[in-house]
Amino acid sequence: MTDSGWPRRAVDLVATGAGWSRNRRRRIVLSELALTITFTLTVGLGLVQRDALDSTALFLAGWALNLVVLVLCCVLPWSRISGRWVILMPLLDFVAIGLARAAAGDALSGVGLLAAFPVVWIAASRVRTAAAVAITVLASLAIIWFPLVAQPGPVTLDTLIDPILLPIMLTGLAWFVSELTKDNRRRQAALQASQAALRESVEAGRARERLLRTVLDTVSVGVLAVSARGDDVLMNARQREGHATAAPPGNDDPTEAELLIFGEDRVTPLPPDRRPVLRAIGGEDLDGEQVWVGTGRSQRALSISSRSMHDDDGAFAGTVVSFNDVTELLRALHAKDDFLSNVSHEFRTPLTSILGYLELTAERSDDLPDDVAGFITVARRNALRLERLVEDLLAINAGTFQVHPVPTDVGGILAEATSSSLVRAARAGVRLVNRAPSRLPAVADPVRLAQAVDNLVSNAVKYNRRGGSITLDATLGEDGLTVQVEDTGIGIEAEELHQVFDRFFRSSSVRSSSVPGVGLGLLITKSIVSEHGGSITVTSEPGVGTCFSMLIPQPAP
Repeated sequence: MTDSGWPRRAVDLVATGAGWSRNRRRRIVLSELALTITFTLTVGLGLVQRDALDSTALFLAGWALNLVVLVLCCVLPWSRISGRWVILMPLLDFVAIGLARAAAGDALSGVGLLAAFPVVWIAASRVRTAAAVAITVLASLAIIWFPLVAQPGPVTLDTLIDPILLPIMLTGLAWFVSELTKDNRRRQAALQASQAALRESVEAGRARERLLRTVLDTVSVGVLAVSARGDDVLMNARQREGHATAAPPGNDDPTEAELLIFGEDRVTPLPPDRRPVLRAIGGEDLDGEQVWVGTGRSQRALSISSRSMHDDDGAFAGTVVSFNDVTELLRALHAKDDFLSNVSHEFRTPLTSILGYLELTAERSDDLPDDVAGFITVARRNALRLERLVEDLLAINAGTFQVHPVPTDVGGILAEATSSSLVRAARAGVRLVNRAPSRLPAVADPVRLAQAVDNLVSNAVKYNRRGGSITLDATLGEDGLTVQVEDTGIGIEAEELHQVFDRFFRSSSVRSSSVPGVGLGLLITKSIVSEHGGSITVTSEPGVGTCFSMLIPQPAP
């Protein structure tokens, strides 16, 4: 609100209206002033030759009328007068010029040319071309014929035609100026429309830019757009924070080579040619490149990805780089590893005690009933499996997982795995089938291979349905030893297949069930196969079943 209490919009409208009124008055006065100046010079010339004038008084009367028109142009309230009445001013000018020409006689025959000024005024106004031409014809004829009619004596056709050149010239001038003005106005309207469209486009661009910046500043991922020359084009708020973290102390605007960027060990600086942003500027597309930035307690882990931009010709035009802060995720994974390592160490002591007492009991098997001796044997075998699992977890964490391949009977390993799982499969209502040959010699670590097969069979029992089946098979071919475990269980979703060998991974369907597990069996199985130099693959269809295939290369004969 202004001091007077008017709304700001009303004040703006009043100010705009006042400005338009002043501009209109200025145009009208300037249009008349040009004629008045020329008219005054003509009057001065006529007074020098006053003896040759037919009537000095009439000559001065025409000039006086022109001065009156100029005064009217200056004092009339044009803001309250309709625009169509403005044409009266040039019409009065025609009268003034007509009086001066009638009084000038032959001494100043060119006085009639002053009519060009009101002709141009009328033609340049918003009247139609036909109206401007008609007014010009009538007014110019009146100027040249009025003196002839006013003089004594007969008026002949020749006397009327002799001065007709002036109306013809003025009529042509009126037509030309009117058409030129209309064309000018069309161009001006087109220009104004273009300017309005440009303003709208600029405003829309600014609105999109504001929206883009708001969206980019809202996301929790740092975003950086870089041109082909390496200049920063766009950087959101999150990336500015990350950039400040990576800046050396005392350097507020470091170059990419000066930033504190380290490898996965958090202490070794990355050389400039290995830094993710410089590689992205070089045209390389990155996916999950992990680095550490900054030092001390403020050091952060970033997962960096990038995608290149190309122009219409396919040339490199820049790149967009995203920076995802994964510090908390890495800390959580590290905490998981620490927890797993600590729990595994804690398991060792009670397991050692359990195995010791089981071995002591087994040594006195002669004093035990046959079924109890069998129970002791099964308990000891599973305790040994649990001990190996603990050792494997510790080895995986420490990166010291090892296998010792030797000639072994794979057929016997699968037969033993089938026998050990029969009781669990029967309780689950699952049929267990072993299609492997009874004897299949191959080179592998028998303990580790049995562990891998047990893991796969155990999963197949747990995640099967009552009435389902599990099929074990093994073959020896040119590629090596292939061991398959196929089930008719619940299956795995296609988008989760690439995660089944990740540490602690359990599929969504399993998490929603009551089946126990920690998500380490398949990781250990993959580690066993990898240490043999082989590979493990999985195919699955939800509701149909899953098939795991282990391929272990064999030495040349």
